[in-house]
Amino acid sequence: MVDVVYRFGLDPEDGERRPATAERAQQLLEAGNRDFSALFDTDRDPSSPASITVSAGDLGWDAGPGGVLAHEPFAAVVGCADARVPIELVFGRAVNDLFVLRVAGNVLGAEVIGSLDYAFQNLPTLRLAVVLGHSSCGAVTAAVDAYLNPASYLGLSAEHQLRGIVDQLFPAIRLAHAAMLRNWGEDAAGSDGFVPALIDTATALNAAIMASSLRSELAGYGLEGIEPRFGVYHLVSHAVGSPAAGADGGGHVGLTAPPQDADGYRALADAYATGPAVTASMGG
Repeated sequence: MVDVVYRFGLDPEDGERRPATAERAQQLLEAGNRDFSALFDTDRDPSSPASITVSAGDLGWDAGPGGVLAHEPFAAVVGCADARVPIELVFGRAVNDLFVLRVAGNVLGAEVIGSLDYAFQNLPTLRLAVVLGHSSCGAVTAAVDAYLNPASYLGLSAEHQLRGIVDQLFPAIRLAHAAMLRNWGEDAAGSDGFVPALIDTATALNAAIMASSLRSELAGYGLEGIEPRFGVYHLVSHAVGSPAAGADGGGHVGLTAPPQDADGYRALADAYATGPAVTASMGG
C-alpha cells in the first residue's frame, strides 16, 4: 500500500511552478515522474507517505470574492484514454500545471488539434507540448493486429470512428515493422516475441510522430518558446522513457525531442528495434 497525500498551502516551488523555459519545464516533469516511480521501489519504507503540495493560489483561494482562477498550465500533454495512466500523478503535478487531452492511442484527431491550437494561442505560460504513450496500449495492439492480419481490418469497415484511430497508428507500425525486419532479419516475424516487440516499438514511434505533428502546429503559429517532447509510460516500472538504450545500457528514461527528418526517424526506429526492451522480447 502506498499513500499519496495532497497538501494545500503556499507555492511549494517558490514560483517555479511556472517555469520560464522548455528545458526547465521538462526537468520538472521528469523529476515528478522519478518521484512517482520511486513510490513503487521495493526498498522504500511503505509507512512513509508521498506528498504532492498544491498551491492555494491554484485553487483560486486568493482570487477574491467571485474571482476566477487564472488558467496557467506550463505543459500540454496528449495522453491515451487508458485509465491506468493518471497523467498528473505520473508526472507528480497538481492543479493547473498541465493542460491534458486524452484519446485512445494518443492520436491527433481534429478535436485534439483544435484544443491544442486554442492552448497554444491563449495560454502564454505553456513551455512544453508532450505526447505520452504507454506500454500495453490496446489501441496500438489492435492496430498491429489489423496491420499483420488485414482480414481483421475489414471488421472495422463499419466502425468509422475506430477505423480513424487505427489508420492514424499505421505509419508508426509500418516504420516499426520495417525496422524490426531490417535489424532482426526477415524470419524474425515468426518469433514468439516479434509481436510484443513490434507493439513496443510502434508505441514509441507513434508518440514521436505525433510530437512531430505538434512541432508543425507550433511552427505554424511561430511559437518558438514551446517545445515538443514525447515519451512512453511503462505500466510496470511506472517510469516515462522509451525502448531505446539509455546511457547506462538500460532503458532510456525521460522525455525526448522528436526527430527532424526521415533519416532521424529511421535511426530512431533502429534504436528502438535494437534496444534492451525489444531485445529481451526477441530473446536476444
